[in-house]
Amino acid sequence: MDYEKDLELCEYNPISLQYEKELRELAKVVEAPAAGLFKQLMNKIILSHTAKA
Repeated sequence: MDYEKDLELCEYNPISLQYEKELRELAKVVEAPAAGLFKQLMNKIILSHTAKA
């Protein structure tokens, strides 16, 4: 598939809209675990600071 060619054709091209939807879904899958890991790290840092106080 030639993604760039299809995306450049038109903003309202059904193929480009499908690609955009797939990319958004992929971004959610990739970003969610990273956000979860970041939140876990922040909780550990907060707990370590409150334990010392």
